[in-house]
Amino acid sequence: MIKDKVIVFSNYHIQKNSGGPPGYIYKCIIDNLPSNVVLLQDVLVKNSRTLKTKFRNKINYLTSLVYDNKRNNHVIKYINANCFNYKYIYFHDVFTLYKVLHLLSNKQVVILQSHSPELPSEELYDINKDLTQLKKNRQIEKKSFERANVLVFPNKECKILYNKLINENHNIKYLLTGIKEIKSKINYPISQDKINLLFIGRRNDVKGFNSLIEVFKKVTKKRKDLRLFIAGGGEKIYGDNIYDLGMITTAYDWINSVDFVFSLNQQSYFDLNVIETICLGTPLIMTTTEGHEFFKNKDGIIDVTTNSLEDVLLSEKIISKNYKKEHKLILKAMYDEFFTGDKFKDRLENVCMKVINEK
Repeated sequence: MIKDKVIVFSNYHIQKNSGGPPGYIYKCIIDNLPSNVVLLQDVLVKNSRTLKTKFRNKINYLTSLVYDNKRNNHVIKYINANCFNYKYIYFHDVFTLYKVLHLLSNKQVVILQSHSPELPSEELYDINKDLTQLKKNRQIEKKSFERANVLVFPNKECKILYNKLINENHNIKYLLTGIKEIKSKINYPISQDKINLLFIGRRNDVKGFNSLIEVFKKVTKKRKDLRLFIAGGGEKIYGDNIYDLGMITTAYDWINSVDFVFSLNQQSYFDLNVIETICLGTPLIMTTTEGHEFFKNKDGIIDVTTNSLEDVLLSEKIISKNYKKEHKLILKAMYDEFFTGDKFKDRLENVCMKVINEK
């Protein structure tokens, strides 16, 4: 068994614009691997009818039935099971860990980092409203956390979100998120006589979306120079000076083009889109709850946790065309100080080294 390296278990279809665990692996881990970390990417996707029988009894392959929306059929993912020769296996969601629980030996050390701003079962329930599946997912997250030896969070404040699942046997480690540098030279020709605001993400209460729309409509009755762009899937939103972009593949260009980006989570993990926005030098109007307490009192971050969002948006001294110009370099300096890929690589190496060296 390999005892001097940690393998990151990655059973994901990873794309540039992925969110959640696939996005974290693409933006943080790929290209930033230290010498003591290996990334599992040996994933083959084949038609289930062809391979289900062929590999049914092969012990060196793990099979899992999934549904492929693009091909409209079921497929089986075959993952090279050499990963189970590693003593230290690092998972990035409870569902992937749960699928392979039966393949893990008691001698293996399981590292788990869950990325949702609420318990995974609750996050999925917010999407599908399926009570039966909620009960199943609660059992999945419970058993996954019980098997985990090491839990990883971006900071101590994030741990609060998972208190129900943490027990005294867990070894807690902290790994501040960092991403490889992103760039955009595109500025969309949106009206510069308006102050352009952008919301990207899921349209639900946890993300603060519904209250944003309510407040924005109220504010624009008094202030006519604000314009809101919305990106992401969901029911179409209409309103004066509201522009629903739907699903987009050019998030970085939109972040680069607007004056402010919203991040209004009612409870927060440590969102990649916040770091991406900082990297591009665009100011944020955001809540600083849980994991996002890190951003309290930071220049270029307009905090609406205690300050009223309505009052902030009505303030022409704060929400102005000059604000971005005055804070762009400050935000980029924050990225350089805390969030570069190289700094993340060093932190990841140190966390894994501590896990490996602990008896």
